[in-house]
Amino acid sequence: MCSTICHGRRMPRVVTNISLPDAGIHGQLGELNFSALPFLTYIDLRNNSLHGALPASISSVSALSELHLHYNQLTGKIPYEICALQRLMLLDLSFNGLTGHIPASLGNLTMLTYLYIHQTMVSGPIPEEIGRLVNLQFLQLSNSTLNGMIPKTLGNLTQLNTLLLYGNQLSGPIPEDLSRLVHLQSLGLESNDFSGTIPIFIANLTRMNQLFLFENQITGPIPPELGNLSMLSELYLHKNQITGPIPLELCTLANLRLLDLSDNQLTGSIPQEIGNLMNLEYIGLFQNQISGSIPGSLGNITKLTELSLYVNQISGSIPQEIGNLTNLEYLGLFQNQIMGSIPKTFDKLQSIQEIQIFGNKLSGSLPQELGDLISLVAIGLSRNSLSGPLPANICSNGRLQYLVVSANMFSGPIPRSLKTCTSLVKIGLELNQLTGDISHHFGVYPHLIGMRLTSNRFSGRISPNLGASTQLTVHLQKNMITGSIPPILSKLSNLIELRLDSNHLSGEIPAEICTLAKLYRLNLSSNQLSGAIPTQIENLNKLG
Repeated sequence: MCSTICHGRRMPRVVTNISLPDAGIHGQLGELNFSALPFLTYIDLRNNSLHGALPASISSVSALSELHLHYNQLTGKIPYEICALQRLMLLDLSFNGLTGHIPASLGNLTMLTYLYIHQTMVSGPIPEEIGRLVNLQFLQLSNSTLNGMIPKTLGNLTQLNTLLLYGNQLSGPIPEDLSRLVHLQSLGLESNDFSGTIPIFIANLTRMNQLFLFENQITGPIPPELGNLSMLSELYLHKNQITGPIPLELCTLANLRLLDLSDNQLTGSIPQEIGNLMNLEYIGLFQNQISGSIPGSLGNITKLTELSLYVNQISGSIPQEIGNLTNLEYLGLFQNQIMGSIPKTFDKLQSIQEIQIFGNKLSGSLPQELGDLISLVAIGLSRNSLSGPLPANICSNGRLQYLVVSANMFSGPIPRSLKTCTSLVKIGLELNQLTGDISHHFGVYPHLIGMRLTSNRFSGRISPNLGASTQLTVHLQKNMITGSIPPILSKLSNLIELRLDSNHLSGEIPAEICTLAKLYRLNLSSNQLSGAIPTQIENLNKLG
């Protein structure tokens, strides 16, 4: 026991606080003599390398009000004796390797305000006794292997503002008893096995700011009553089995920033009133059965950074108003039935990084102004009926990585900006009517992994520059390519597929390509090759 001198008398110095977060401490808590620290009220040993069990002897620190042990390597069960810490207001055991069940004795810690048991290996049901912690404001029992149903007693925790039970194996319906949690601001039940419908009582929890019910087995429609949650900013219902239309009432949630209803079975059209949600930054409606057209009112939501409507049954044209979304970074409209042309107003999307509109019924030519999109990294337009030339300056920003425009009717030359587009990772131009000399129009692409130029009208020779793209898979078949097969292709050590068939290639098959040990598909047929097949080809034992 430490001591100090006060007014000429030696007084004992008591330890009330141990605060050593991020201190690189190794060892076991059992090595600490808790019985010698009766006045300790605060322990913070988070983010160290403590291992072993949480000792039962910690119960002797009866004055303790806060215990922070998260981000360590603790193992074993949570000891029953922890119930002796009657003054404990905060307990955080998250990010440890704790196992076993949550002890029912935790229900005796009636002064607890914050309880965190997150990212552990605890299992079993949530004990009903947790419902005795009537002072709890924050309860997090997430990312573990808890199972069973939510105990009805959690409805007693009327002071709760945050309830997070996500990432477990909890099941059954969401209990009506939670309707008493009138102070609740955040409810996280995602990534479990909850079933039944979205309970209407949630609409009475009018302080709700975040509602996360995604990745469950929830069925039935979205209750229109959710429109009562005027403070709601985040609504995540994706990856369930929700049916019916998008309720108009959701379009009154003026504070909504994030809306994800994707991967359900929603039907009907997108309400025109969605344009009233001026604070939305993310809309995810993909992988449903939504029909109708894209409402032009979406152009009002100028804070929007991601619009994902792909894999639905959306028809009609892309509204000109999409060009108003100057903060948009991702536009996903692929695999729908969208017709018409790409609006020229796309040139205003100066924040756009990725445009994916493949698998539709688009026609007409590409706006040449697409080449002026300074942030563009990826564009996917394949499987439409687009025609005309590709924008000459499609890679003028020097950032383009993915250009996939296959299975259209594009014609004209290879865009000149592609030659210096060293950022390219994948280029797909196949099944078009493009022309040009590939000897001169393609450059050196150190990051390129896929080049698909099949079924065009390309001419010229295979450039030795391709040897610099060591991860490349090459499809050049069905063109008018001449010259010999360059031996430098042997530098493509990770090449798994080489398609050069149906061209005008001549000369011998270079023995060097027989060193491509990962090659599983090689097609050189329908050319004018001569000489013998290299005997080393038998070394390509992965060829199918």
